[in-house]
Amino acid sequence: MELVLQCTAAAIFSALTSLLLKRHHPELSFSLSTLTLALILLSSLRLLTGAADFVRSVRTSLGANAEQLQPVLKCLGIAVVSRFGAGLCRDASQSALGAAVETAGLLCAAAVAMPSVLTMVNMAASFL
Repeated sequence: MELVLQCTAAAIFSALTSLLLKRHHPELSFSLSTLTLALILLSSLRLLTGAADFVRSVRTSLGANAEQLQPVLKCLGIAVVSRFGAGLCRDASQSALGAAVETAGLLCAAAVAMPSVLTMVNMAASFL
């Protein structure tokens, strides 16, 4: 909860400061947004230790089927990176590039998920 409040406060401060800078120095406004994003992501990294422990316990529980967890984690990473990348593009007034980043993220996630979807379709077909 504390981390969310700190990140939100940093984001609001950055957004307000960026609004003041945007008219006369748009490059500084973009740089401030990018720096704030990096700081928020770095401060959120400490949460990954708990997530890593959770993933290890799930892998242990799954045993031989641990490789089925990997596409889910890859899709999550793709979603986070493409979301932030698209947001930065939009912040730089490049909406078309933001849409392209989101589309690329969607296609990458779909490509990563296809083997899992095919496995589920084959399992469903075997039940019929």
